Amino acid sequence: MNYKPILLLIGCCIYPALGHAQDSLKTTISYDITSEAAVGTGDFTAYQLATNRHHVLGTRSNTAYIRGAVQISHDLSRDWKLSGGIDAIGSAHADHQAYLQQCYANLSYQKFFLEVGEREQHQVLRDEDLSIGSFIKGTNAKPMVQVHIGTDGFWSVPFTKGILELNFDGGYGTYLDGNYRERKFNEAPIVNGQNINKCYATDILYHQKHFYFRLNFNEHLFFIGGMEHIVQFGGTTHAYNRNGEFVTKKSSTNLKSLLEVVLPFGDSNYAEHDAMEDWIFGNHLGEMTVQLGWNINKNHTVQAYLDDIFEDGSGMRKSNGADGTWGLQYNNKTPGTQYIRGAVLEYFQSTNQSGPLHWDPNDYAEPIRSQITDYVVGSDNYYNHFTYNSYSVYGMTPGIALITSPIYNKDGYTAFKDNRVKAWHVGVNGEISNHLSYLVKGSYREGWGTYSRPLANKHHSFDAMIQGKYHKGPWQFSASYAFDKGNIYGDNSTFDIKIGYHGKIL
Repeated sequence: MNYKPILLLIGCCIYPALGHAQDSLKTTISYDITSEAAVGTGDFTAYQLATNRHHVLGTRSNTAYIRGAVQISHDLSRDWKLSGGIDAIGSAHADHQAYLQQCYANLSYQKFFLEVGEREQHQVLRDEDLSIGSFIKGTNAKPMVQVHIGTDGFWSVPFTKGILELNFDGGYGTYLDGNYRERKFNEAPIVNGQNINKCYATDILYHQKHFYFRLNFNEHLFFIGGMEHIVQFGGTTHAYNRNGEFVTKKSSTNLKSLLEVVLPFGDSNYAEHDAMEDWIFGNHLGEMTVQLGWNINKNHTVQAYLDDIFEDGSGMRKSNGADGTWGLQYNNKTPGTQYIRGAVLEYFQSTNQSGPLHWDPNDYAEPIRSQITDYVVGSDNYYNHFTYNSYSVYGMTPGIALITSPIYNKDGYTAFKDNRVKAWHVGVNGEISNHLSYLVKGSYREGWGTYSRPLANKHHSFDAMIQGKYHKGPWQFSASYAFDKGNIYGDNSTFDIKIGYHGKIL
């Protein structure tokens, strides 16, 4: 990735900042220095410490890092703002040693923005500390490099008197883990003359979007609905064809290709063209959300929600039964110390996947096609794909970590081995004093493998964490203990210490 254009834009923030150093209302420059160490027993850092943190802390046991970031913001006028940031991490005994975690430039107008680069994106609806997160646009993997536009929070639609609010985001980006994918493929075992992984892809492109609307948010009852959608497309794919030959194909990345993935279109004659990957252009995943909230009073809110997940069209038609995230969330906005600030209870299921079979006559060219009369669409195989291998970034799913990421596979398999799971999750946080807060969360899950590779005996794991945080002025300290018990990650026990300092230059 060439970061020069992004660094140039960040430089555009620095120049006016230096020129207006006396005007603190127009320009801010701040920095963060963080160090964290996790030590314990077992093969991995305990699940709750390593997940839903943008893959900052390594999954390996006994790992540590030091992190430095600079953020710059300059007000061009009352409505326009230019900002940017650089964030670098150096790790020991981790999945990655030294790298840029974030490098971005942002131009905003009121509630709207245009952004280029890689930046850790926040959840729109789910509590990042307590929830298992989004099925596709979560916080579990490293940020994507992208160009995107959207709203900063919910935007109140004019002339609706605050009744209707919208939140949207959309853009295109690229994966930077092509070398990682190729290396992991080459390191995998060969069985019966073929690599166990069957395929890998490099230079993959990425399209994402979400759209949410919120009705009557300040009334006693309010409603939130919307969807998220991502597509892996383009790039160069390397896979075994039906004849067992290992072939390489480069997909088009022209303007037409960019537009064709906005909605799940495909080539109706893909079988005749010997291009199974063009059944639908790209790998499409998403979720549709319905959420009902109750403002008990001005400080206490309860919400119930369903994130209906899908991969390909069968899930969008709700052929996948109860698959999705079913949740309850409580929020306490009362000022001052609150022993319970928030709580989440969630049930996640991904076992149905629209059934175990997929039998489509269109997969065969004539004269075979007309001889097939049965039609069964299913086997959604969440997060796996026959062309792009897996929906992951450096081995970590960007979505729900309860579906165990490929980075944990010890046998060289680079796809998801256990995507049919049922899980319960709970999280609670609050304050003990003005400077001391706590976080407790835990998950229990059971897994049955995949439809194509079912487990003889189901996997299970109980993963829990307790954390205390102390903040005083610019300093932040946290101490955590987390453990895993089961046969998914094994038995892991991890103690974690984190120290952070936030400073301001302007």
